[in-house]
Amino acid sequence: MSSPESSTERTEIVKINDYEEKSTEPIIPHERQIVDAVILIWKKDPSTESLGITKLHALIKSEYPNWSVSEKRVKTLLKKFGLLSSASQEKFTYANEIKSIYTPDIELPPKVHIVLTSKRGKGLYAKTKISKGEVIFEESQLFNVPPLSKLKLIQSGKACAYCGKLLQQNSSHAGISVLKGLDCNICSELWCSQSCKRADSELHNVLKHNVFNPNARGSSNKKKQIDANAFLELQEYAEKEQWNALYAVAIVYASILNDKTGVKGKQFRAMARVSQATRYKAINSSAGSFDTFNGGALFVQEQQEVLWNEGYNKFVKVFPISAENGDMSFDEFMYMMGTYNINNLDSCIYLTQSHLNHNCNPNTSVETSLTNRVDGLKVIAAREIRSGEELTTTYVNPAHTVQQRQRELRVNWGFICGCQKCKDDLQIQQRRKSSSGASKDKASIRDMLANAKEEVGDGIDLEIPTDYNGERRKSVRFDEKVIAVSK
Repeated sequence: MSSPESSTERTEIVKINDYEEKSTEPIIPHERQIVDAVILIWKKDPSTESLGITKLHALIKSEYPNWSVSEKRVKTLLKKFGLLSSASQEKFTYANEIKSIYTPDIELPPKVHIVLTSKRGKGLYAKTKISKGEVIFEESQLFNVPPLSKLKLIQSGKACAYCGKLLQQNSSHAGISVLKGLDCNICSELWCSQSCKRADSELHNVLKHNVFNPNARGSSNKKKQIDANAFLELQEYAEKEQWNALYAVAIVYASILNDKTGVKGKQFRAMARVSQATRYKAINSSAGSFDTFNGGALFVQEQQEVLWNEGYNKFVKVFPISAENGDMSFDEFMYMMGTYNINNLDSCIYLTQSHLNHNCNPNTSVETSLTNRVDGLKVIAAREIRSGEELTTTYVNPAHTVQQRQRELRVNWGFICGCQKCKDDLQIQQRRKSSSGASKDKASIRDMLANAKEEVGDGIDLEIPTDYNGERRKSVRFDEKVIAVSK
């Protein structure tokens, strides 16, 4: 006979997938959690960057209701990390530190010329009227930088060593490339076309294979101008750190050294020039530090300097003679990186195109080939351009908010844009804020009228003035000059 206990049905509650409800108990978040929360709010809605501490604190509390955090703590942390923006704080710009000189040996298109001004630096201006849709000029790269993101594919022969175009993924393709003469005789890298191979083979040889370098190892006791083994080490390091500028300036400098005419070096040094250390100040300045966040990690100045020094040490090993002669100091290395960063387009440097200044509503469009870098770019008139008018391009996405555009321009190019589109967008935002305030005032008036009707009854008709705009209505007699009076 079974006991009563054994015959009783028992129900066991099992938690599927170990799901547990989020704790609602109050917690005190770490300072980094608070800062990361603010960054996330700004990234989701860039318009919140201009919010005051009170409203920002309210957003944090709505996102994390169990956090125990005060307005004062939020303000203190934002100030500590350089994220506190206020009207009294001037955002760091460096446009006045960017220097450029007239570009030597440049062949300009027939309808444009270069004008050098004190405010905007160098710029391209129309010599005659240019019609909408007209191709103003076409241009190939002065310096080509293969995509760092495809380095492994390039090294394994699965992407073009020059343009990065993916090659056909089948076992016979490598054999076909060899038959066409598109392979390297020493390494496994391939090119997608004869034009890519012609454009790249000479630099490929000196950067990737010491046997082609003057004073190569084994042939002389003298130091090499370019050490290919050191470049391969730098290349791997740049890929590991995702440091495109280091990888790029090594290729640019090798191209300059390999240019027997010396023109490329002069043209690169004539471009808009600024130190990367100066650019970093804008990233790490007031209301700009959140630009350095990547997955919640904030690069502090000390960490950045360690990275720069390590990159420089690898760089000078690639170019030992230049380092020994004093041609490549740490400061020059930093200027090369800054110059590359503000002038490159899709990682490449174009000589004439680099003279185009910014406007959020540009009068030209720049088109690059999606399939073949050798095709270069085209600059096309987006509308009719008057004679004497400056040709402009956009450095940022014009569809972004004015705050997003101005932040990106300030950090990456050192200036706060004051173009007509930015002015118009700011005015629209201001009008929206004003109308929002007026709506609140109307709601207050509506409540007041409702209360008044309760007091006096329905004997009088009370209405909200339809032309009320949140301001006191002006009196013609005292506030405005009377121009004419109808009879």
